[in-house]
Amino acid sequence: MKYLLVLIVVLSFGSATLSAYGQVERGGIPRSFQFRLIQKSQTLSVEVAAPDMLSIQKEDNEDAMHEKSYRIGVEVPVSVSSAASGQWDDLPGGGRIWRITLICNGAQAVGLNYNEIRLPAGADIFVYSPDQKTVIGALTSTEIPQNQKFTTRPLSGDAVVLEYYEPAGVKEQAVIDISGLVYIYRGFETQNNENVKTLSSGACEVNVNCDEGINWQKQKRGVVKILTKVGTKYFSCTGSLLNNTAQDFKGLLLTAAHCSKDSNGGVASDSDYTQWVFYFNYEYTGCVPGGTTNSTVVGAQKLAISETPSDIGSDFLLMQSLKTIPAQYNAFYCGWDANNEISPSGVCIHHPDGDVKKISTYTTPLSTGTWGSTPNTHWLVNWSATPNGFGVTEPGSSGAPLFNKEGLLIGTLTGGDSRCDNTSGVDKFGRIPYSWISNGISANMRLKPWLDPGNILEADGILIMPGSFNDKLAVADFTASSFVIPIGGTINFFDLSAGIPDKWHWYFQGGKPSEATEKNPSGILFDRFGKMNVKLVVTNAYNSDSIVKEGFIDVKAVVSPNPCFGVVNILTDKNNDSGIVIEVYDFLGKIAQRFVYSGSTSESYSITLPESGNLFIIKVIQGAQVQIHKVIVIH
Repeated sequence: MKYLLVLIVVLSFGSATLSAYGQVERGGIPRSFQFRLIQKSQTLSVEVAAPDMLSIQKEDNEDAMHEKSYRIGVEVPVSVSSAASGQWDDLPGGGRIWRITLICNGAQAVGLNYNEIRLPAGADIFVYSPDQKTVIGALTSTEIPQNQKFTTRPLSGDAVVLEYYEPAGVKEQAVIDISGLVYIYRGFETQNNENVKTLSSGACEVNVNCDEGINWQKQKRGVVKILTKVGTKYFSCTGSLLNNTAQDFKGLLLTAAHCSKDSNGGVASDSDYTQWVFYFNYEYTGCVPGGTTNSTVVGAQKLAISETPSDIGSDFLLMQSLKTIPAQYNAFYCGWDANNEISPSGVCIHHPDGDVKKISTYTTPLSTGTWGSTPNTHWLVNWSATPNGFGVTEPGSSGAPLFNKEGLLIGTLTGGDSRCDNTSGVDKFGRIPYSWISNGISANMRLKPWLDPGNILEADGILIMPGSFNDKLAVADFTASSFVIPIGGTINFFDLSAGIPDKWHWYFQGGKPSEATEKNPSGILFDRFGKMNVKLVVTNAYNSDSIVKEGFIDVKAVVSPNPCFGVVNILTDKNNDSGIVIEVYDFLGKIAQRFVYSGSTSESYSITLPESGNLFIIKVIQGAQVQIHKVIVIH
């Protein structure tokens, strides 16, 4: 069955405003969350017919009997063809947003696939759950690959809202072309009666942050959960981020070749790979269920694979991510060992059934064996009991890395007989020594050309590469001399970025000047009320990174409250060292009070106004800054 959703939105564009920013998702808050009247307005809801789950369950049961790939979702059709059916809302201060809700009853999670998104500078989209608890975005033209398909990861629940922001005074056009709704029916978090997040992986599994994982904290940061797409079917696998001898941190991702196939022999296309989703740091924070994160990268390019559809080989698939892995993910680029030495002990770190990260331990030496007809392609592993369980592997663990006792990757999981009710079952991992050069003669069937591109290891024959973090990347961050100022006040900003950037570009909403390129800009004046965003883009020789802190600067009235009950607060400019004079005049213009402060020792002063009179004029003098305010007193 061919599932198709087409949502083509042809919209116009204009001047930029500030929105939340990160490297893969910019972060921030959808604009509809910020205005109560817009929150109350109704978005159009489009109900999408759910797939035939009886047929899907029958297929999945048959696949499980034959150890086929672990399917967790499908694309479903929907008939939405125009932005005219969405909901437009004008924003205070200019610009507008367009929203539409897509519902597919019964889904554990819903995602969106796009044939194309073209968003000129200044616009963005958010995708979020109707309860506003989970948000993807903001996404701009920087995060979205040009001339390629794209996806937004599934969100828990059976509905998602798409929100598009269009700045005021637009001239150019934007296109949003949604080609599929991803219906996830298993493998996502649910809530039990104790409000603890649970999944369907076996009870014997051990969370990676239990004691068993103490010595594997680096390696775990190189393990990813993968949502794979093969045609209209979705599967769950595990993969790992690899280092190479060039130390170029290109985003090399290793998993199993069978993760790129469906149960009927279909193979992922180049286009399918651009919509694979890689989840970093998807784990409980402790040994027992707790908080998780969703740090994702979308899209990859296939580099090498071990097999043709008829020969399993060592079952490896090597890809390169389409986007640089963000420095904020603190990802570890796993080391590897392509020698033939037998490892006496080690672990596998994996995502069984798409669950949070687990760790399985072996304490008996590996042996070699085969999965298909070719001998010595795989490591054979027997798992061991540990203090917090008996880690095994399950569907969804496919492609997971096997580490030796030195913490180096030596294999990728194909499958096996282990499970919680058969802990003595043997699992089989495609051997890195075999994947190195033995699957074929061309570069697209070997690991060596990609992991040792300069033949550095050829001379000494010791095929080992340590793992490492990429500490070369710039990571944007900043602070300021004050976060609350009076209108007309000034602020100094200070760069706190990591990675030794050599270029800075600041954007100050409501500030004068509105932009700056020095490292630590000072004296930025804010002359309009409201909570203002501040954005910083930093660049070094390796990358650029950006951050927006929304509502970072709160520009308030100098005199408040107004009207008052006889007492007012005077907010002053912290960055102005001049003495402060506050003069109070009655409605006839006669001075009634005068307060003099030598130097700005405080940001706020409380003044009690005369008991007689209902109207006063307050003049605040701070160096060259002079502000005059009319205050009403209610007796």
